[in-house]
Formats: sequence, C-alpha cells, structure tokens
Amino acid sequence: MTVPLVLVTGFLGAGKTTLINRLLARRAARDATGKLGVVVNELGAVGIDAALLGGETARQIELPGGCVCCVLGDDLDAALLGLVAQNPSLEAIVLETSGVAEPLPIAWAIAREPVAQKVRLAAVVTLIDATHFLASRPVSASVDAQVAYADVLLVTKAELTDNSDAERAESVARGLAPRALLRRGSADDHAAWLEALLADPEQPGGALPLAQQVPQLFGQVRPHVHDESCQHLDSPAAHGIDSVWLAVEHAVDVEELADQLAELPPNYVRIKGIVRAEAGADAPWVAVHRVGPRVSSEAIAPASPEQARIVALGPGVAVADLARCVAVAAHS
Repeated sequence: MTVPLVLVTGFLGAGKTTLINRLLARRAARDATGKLGVVVNELGAVGIDAALLGGETARQIELPGGCVCCVLGDDLDAALLGLVAQNPSLEAIVLETSGVAEPLPIAWAIAREPVAQKVRLAAVVTLIDATHFLASRPVSASVDAQVAYADVLLVTKAELTDNSDAERAESVARGLAPRALLRRGSADDHAAWLEALLADPEQPGGALPLAQQVPQLFGQVRPHVHDESCQHLDSPAAHGIDSVWLAVEHAVDVEELADQLAELPPNYVRIKGIVRAEAGADAPWVAVHRVGPRVSSEAIAPASPEQARIVALGPGVAVADLARCVAVAAHS
C-alpha cells in the first residue's frame, strides 16, 4: 500500500506555513490518531519554515498530533523513502514546496521509481494570495505554473482586500486552471478542509489529478545528474529570485523592525524571520513577515538563539539592507 501525498504549493508569502501550522494545531487539539508526515522544501541558504512549524532543524521532528516534520534537502527520493521507512504507521504526507517551486518536476519525482512503490501523489493544492497574486505573476513564471497544475486552489487573505480585487485574482486563476476546485476562506477554513482531504485523499475536487498527467506532460525525461553545473529547480538562479539571510544576535524592538522592513524597496518580495524581542515585550520570541509591502508579526513558541535570523527573497536583495534594519531596531 502506498502513502498518499498532498503537495501544498503557492508563491512566496501565500500562507503555506500558516496553513500547515493550523492543520497541525487542529490535530494536536483533538489528539489525532495516525501519523501525518510534513515535508518542508525551503529556498535559501538557511531555511526558516521548519522553525516556524514548531520544531528544531533536525532532519525529522516529532510534532504534536502524531506528526513528523522532515526538512527536505536536495534528495527528494531519500527524504520520502526515509520518512516512510522510519514511520510504518504513516497515513499521509503533506509536502510544502518553496515559494518558487513548480509542481510538475516534484510530481515527476514522486511518480517514478523507487518512490512510486511507497508514495503516491493524491492532489496538488495551490494557495493564492488574493492581495498579491496578480502583482506576483511578472516576478516569476512559477506563479502561473503553480496554479496551472493545481487540483485545488485555496484563495487566502481575501479579507485583507476588496472583494472586487479578490474576484479578479480568482478569475485569472480559473483561466489558468479551469478544472481545478477553487475555495475562498480563512486559514482555519482551509486547514479544516485540508484535514478532511487527508482523511479521504482520493477525491480532491473533481479535477484530473496531476499524478495521472505526469507521463504525458513529461514524455521521455532523462535522468537528472548532479554535477557542478547543476541548477536545482528550487535554486534562486533558476527563478531569478535571490536569497540572503542574516543572524539576529541581539534582542530587537519588534515594532521598529517591522517599520524598517516596510521601508525596503519592492524587490523584497518575501521576508520572514524569527527574532528575540526586547525585555518587557508581550512575547519574548516573535516571527516577522513581509509579503509585498505588507509587514506583520506574531508571537511564537520560545526558540533557540541559533534560530534567530531573517531571510529575504527577491531579485537583487542584499544582506546589508537586512543588517541596517536590524541595527536600527536593536538600538532604538
């Protein structure tokens, strides 16, 4: 018997990690039986999503609610096969891609041997940020690819924009993926739906599953050989998206940091970080996010000093800009 895998994709900042966090919280709250595997495929020299999912940066992490988190490196085959082999009670896998990953190559990797003996692709679920989807399309070709190959489209953050803007984003998405199921809702709504899908992954919404299309779409695919000239599909160079990161060694004024990050130019497509707040703050550890021009922050569980860092993604981003923002926030 093969383990069903749901591929969760969407451009930078669409809400993938938030969705999976809500899913894990739901499972933990009801002490879910069975085991769910969560695989995180991150872009950048230093990943941060695994920390935001509530665990350390070990290769596999036990999470509440019978979940296992695996931080995906270059070898997808080994990651998935190892996850299944080490967790015989695994009932399903959620694979969160990086924000610039295209679904088709990942689907091909799952559909070929030896992974196909143990894992099957059940559905491709693409998140669409209603506030930023249309502006993101010129930034990377992966935006349209993520939508075009989706079985299900989950529209996020519609409450943060006008209904007409959300409808325009949905109209464009429907044009790219006319057979996909489209749902608009909150992160909690989508998490409840994803939990139901994982309980019965055979019918994601009426679209022809991408898994059935992979052989026709790819045709004769030559084996991938790793060498010094190799550009991975999730590498910054492959998508015109640069990635820089900065360790944050000192506590910061979180509001000042948010203000500084908001002032960075629009080529900073996505910023996410974990920082220690100054003494007296409401929460000692905070996650900060910037998606497009919008900056937000949220309290998180206590982290280790090694996890305090900020990652920026976008064409031409520079670590010096991050350092300047942090320096101001640390001395305000």
